[in-house]
Amino acid sequence: MGYEIIDETIKNPIVSVAMLTYGHIDYIKQAIESVLIQETNFPIQLVIAEDCSPDNTREIVKEYQKKYPHIIKLILQDVNVGAIENNHVLLENLDGYYIAPLEGDDYWSDSKKLQQQVDFLEQNLEYNLIYTDARYFTQKTQKFDLQRTQQISGFDDLLVKNRIFTLTTCFRREVLDSYLKEDYENLKTLPFGDYSLWLHATIHGKAKYLPIVSSVYRILEESASHSKDINRIVDFEEKINTCRMYYLNKYYTGDKEQLKKKLLGSKTLSIVRLTLLNENEEVFQKYKGDLKYIANYKYKYYLIYSLGKINFKIFVKIYNALRKK
Repeated sequence: MGYEIIDETIKNPIVSVAMLTYGHIDYIKQAIESVLIQETNFPIQLVIAEDCSPDNTREIVKEYQKKYPHIIKLILQDVNVGAIENNHVLLENLDGYYIAPLEGDDYWSDSKKLQQQVDFLEQNLEYNLIYTDARYFTQKTQKFDLQRTQQISGFDDLLVKNRIFTLTTCFRREVLDSYLKEDYENLKTLPFGDYSLWLHATIHGKAKYLPIVSSVYRILEESASHSKDINRIVDFEEKINTCRMYYLNKYYTGDKEQLKKKLLGSKTLSIVRLTLLNENEEVFQKYKGDLKYIANYKYKYYLIYSLGKINFKIFVKIYNALRKK
């Protein structure tokens, strides 16, 4: 296995936009164009890692590279290697002082996104990362949904709940270099690389929430974090918990046992909600013993812990009735 790199971009760009793509023929043009329309007073580089798509995604990105050779750098895999390996190659081939990720099925909606973020990071050296609000676009219904986030207080806060939308971020190159050296090898098999990177960033510095809407996240019917298969989503939640436990054990300096219970509560709550929405008693029964952690997560969820002791079908009806209020 190998890959080809086509690189005619300028040397030492200020920002490298990191774009993974596979099978994005219907979306890749919009993603690329949203980078090209960025209004900046500094040079940017768009690095696209194309993973042998079964459609014409590769032909499209090659056409754009020929048209914008000074901006677009291509990484063309010889065979399909999967998102994890393709992302690793992408991360090793970014040249900018700052990095902004954007997958090939998403896009930026604010042409001043990068300028605002770099300006802030240049003026606030104690911050490693900056992120914004986003809109979700559900491909099936063709509807937008505004997603507001909030300022995180630091590593401990982020460890309990990921409040950062990946496509809205911009972060320092030193964060990536440090992450690859210190934590990547232990986490590289996880089906995501963003959350672990944000946790690493907040160990060594601050993260800033910028209250603007900069990006659009496209929700497809099947992806790593969205699926009709409840078992896939449960597995994804378990992987998130694996990431959290790694950072808890390695970096957290407070009461680890207490926070561990809180993290297990967060995971269990997410999974139990899935089982109730999907009325899947089989998966619910697997996690029923972990309901005790939910009350430990947040007291307001004590009702879910209590209701978990009754008949599952009745539990579903009560939960749905309360959810609709």
